[in-house]
Amino acid sequence: TTLLYTIKFEFPVMEKQMKPIFVMFVTLFSCCGSVILLEKLVKDFPDCTVFLTFASFLYIVCQGIMFNPRFLLAPNIPVVNYVKITILFFVSNVCNNLALSYDVDMPTLVVIRSGSLVANMLVSLVTFRRHYPTSKYISVAMVTAGVLLSTAATAQLKTEGGGDGADLGRWAFGMLLLLVGLFGSATTGVFQEKLFTNFGKHPKEALFYSHFLGIFGFLISYQNIAKSVVDFSLSPALFGVVPSAWVTCVAYVGILNVCMQSIYYLLSEWSSLAVTLVTTIRKFLSLILSIYLFGNPFTLQHWLAAGLVFTGSAIYTELIQLRSIKQFFVRLGLVELQGEQEKVITDC
Repeated sequence: TTLLYTIKFEFPVMEKQMKPIFVMFVTLFSCCGSVILLEKLVKDFPDCTVFLTFASFLYIVCQGIMFNPRFLLAPNIPVVNYVKITILFFVSNVCNNLALSYDVDMPTLVVIRSGSLVANMLVSLVTFRRHYPTSKYISVAMVTAGVLLSTAATAQLKTEGGGDGADLGRWAFGMLLLLVGLFGSATTGVFQEKLFTNFGKHPKEALFYSHFLGIFGFLISYQNIAKSVVDFSLSPALFGVVPSAWVTCVAYVGILNVCMQSIYYLLSEWSSLAVTLVTTIRKFLSLILSIYLFGNPFTLQHWLAAGLVFTGSAIYTELIQLRSIKQFFVRLGLVELQGEQEKVITDC
């Protein structure tokens, strides 16, 4: 938040239309940067994911207390209503990061988490019995196929790499954690939507309390957190002064916060469709950078899986419209329009 305020005051002459574009590049840089720093820390300290999640929670809590103390003094929504959301939010965040400690590589994590919108739809379908157009179900099928293909491709690599049953079981548990985190996050969104319907929209307060109450959940992992603190402190010193792992950790938490705040800003300036396009580009760039910088294996099957997931998500958010695809086929002469009926030309 402070960074965005700084941007606001340091660029008073910037054209109004240019500010969101500038913040868009900040979003791409910060979000991709946070993913790279996270992977770097996990590569060096495989058991540090719980501590990193705790650090990001603590940062949001401290920021909320400093800049919005009224959240504690006079919340708009009774605090008891945040308990259910906090539990789901805590579990999903811990599972998502903890999966990296169980041999799930970053590209796989990016691909599977790209199906979050579809997971949200499935949870809404079960919880609220909502009805969706055909295009949404097509997107679900594509994302599901992409996730299954990515999982199968990675499992094949694990088997061909000579990994024993224990290694494969460890990876399978990591994939299970990732799926739990995916649907936990989707369920959090659905319950938060219901909460806002009953009490009005207070997203910043909800963000604060989901982190503030969630802090206490880390007590069950205090030994893991303490071990990470020691490991970070024993890392090689940067310029002979500060342990390098702490510098990377602080940079990760700070840049992650910039990523979150910049997306929040874009949502206030652009349509959700435009913001979805930005976040989709960010995920794709994160995927490319992870493969290039850390040498993560990514076969043709993985690329096909990523294509299915990204395309399915794009159809879900209407970045790609099936009607436009039909019109494209019409222009190619592959489809003929007959009144309101379409006939596919099969002899092409």
